Amino acid sequence: MITSSRGLFRVRTPRSAFTMAETMVSVTILAIVLASIIPTFVFFTKSITGLGNYTIMSGESRGALELFGRDLHAAEDLLLASASDLEVLLPAEMDGATVHYKYDADGRNLSRKKTDSSGTVLSNEVLFEDVDSFKFVYYNRLSVDVSQSASIIAETKSVQINAKLLKKVITSKTTDYIISARFLMRNYN
Repeated sequence: MITSSRGLFRVRTPRSAFTMAETMVSVTILAIVLASIIPTFVFFTKSITGLGNYTIMSGESRGALELFGRDLHAAEDLLLASASDLEVLLPAEMDGATVHYKYDADGRNLSRKKTDSSGTVLSNEVLFEDVDSFKFVYYNRLSVDVSQSASIIAETKSVQINAKLLKKVITSKTTDYIISARFLMRNYN
């Protein structure tokens, strides 16, 4: 005798699932979407890094040029003048210190060294890093370039800095920042 009890005999319904073909199509679409997003992500990363480098270089250069301008405006005497070196004597009110600016092509930086009258180093700091090219240019009172003149120290009235800073953006050197500023030596000549 067959008796029925509730729920004992159930009809199985087929389970819902993705077929292999549907899964492969979904994975292919996902791969195409990711392949289009990755270059966009890399582009934005390079752009943001480049913008950050410009901001850093701008801040560094403003600070360095402010310091350089202050030293040159106050300088009483020009002691050394070349395309990569500049040394000035500050007045007695500023401790009669000597300030030497030096561009190191191998180290790719511009440094500032301040010494007192006895030769003791008061400060030594790097003003610019990642310098691609650098040059001091010297001008007389008539704004004539006297950089190659034999009497460069006697003739110089203003000094111009020409520099190109170069930073890496991820793997390529693409961020550059060009500086060109001229400063008058007020207390000299």
